[in-house]
Amino acid sequence: MMAKFSPLSEGEKVFVEALAGAIGGFAGAVAFYPLDTVKTRIQAAVERDGERRRTWVEVFIALVEKEGAAALFAGVGAKGAHAMASSFLYFLAFSSLRRRYEARTGAKIGVGANLFIAALSGCCNVLITEPLDTLSTRRQIAGGAGESKPEDASASAWRAWSPRKTAFSPVTLEGDANLRRGRLSRAVRRGDLAIRELTSLYSGIGASLLLTVNPAIQYTCFEQLRSRLIASISSRDARRGSAPGKKVVELSVGDAFVLGATSKAVATFLTYPLVRAKVLAKTTGARDAFGGPSGASASLPAVVRAVVHAEGFTGLYKGLQAQLIKTVLAAAFALTVKEKSFRAAMLVVLLANRM
Repeated sequence: MMAKFSPLSEGEKVFVEALAGAIGGFAGAVAFYPLDTVKTRIQAAVERDGERRRTWVEVFIALVEKEGAAALFAGVGAKGAHAMASSFLYFLAFSSLRRRYEARTGAKIGVGANLFIAALSGCCNVLITEPLDTLSTRRQIAGGAGESKPEDASASAWRAWSPRKTAFSPVTLEGDANLRRGRLSRAVRRGDLAIRELTSLYSGIGASLLLTVNPAIQYTCFEQLRSRLIASISSRDARRGSAPGKKVVELSVGDAFVLGATSKAVATFLTYPLVRAKVLAKTTGARDAFGGPSGASASLPAVVRAVVHAEGFTGLYKGLQAQLIKTVLAAAFALTVKEKSFRAAMLVVLLANRM
């Protein structure tokens, strides 16, 4: 007879939640990546007076015609890694903090505490995974393999630290001292360059930290709607006498998709100006177009002021349609996959316990 699996501990339940979230996050990011590339191109483009604003369909067609279909998937590796790491860390922190809160208070978590814990979890996640988000955004702007692309920060930072070969020649004591000073000076300059390049991977970190309110709103809205819907389904089944005593633990695919789409649409509309400001802050070309110094890191208030000055207040919502289409579909798909990945994630943990 097969031995029974031991019940999961609280820590293992948190890990299951995080693993399911990582699977869902990766699936949502990769499945709708071409739409993500199109919306990033729209957000990073700077319009001038009298210039007609193109729709996301026009941008999509122009991108494929000029750079090829491969441009739609530029940076998909970094985005997939970012989505998986981001979702795993977020749900790991969120589930752990929520369970501790409910264990300490002895009551189910409310909306206010849920929002606070979600935002705190988002901040921890952003501080760790922001470089991957920056790299994927820059690759989306750079385009396909056939286009000349700006050097990314990781490559230039590596070259800054790489030793340079010099030809050997006999030197005097004075010349040797000058050579050492010259090498030290070059090492300091290379170190400074490497630090600045690596720091640039955190461009837009201010907007990203503020945008932690986006998943906080999204997941709080989703959890509240999910709890109410599950309670409603359980009550309905009890009245009908179907499946007596059986507790509903997960939503159907259709219900999860609708709740995921609704919660993400609300969060996206409320926070969209920050979304566009973050993309512009990460894009050197956009900062140059606004009159900033080449390669300089733009502050969030400066980017917002520049957008309003160049494109008007509506410029803050440029690309909202593409953002809604992409993020709503991707988030709904990700939450649906997450909802249906619990059993698989739980099986992985249970099997790991037996090894």
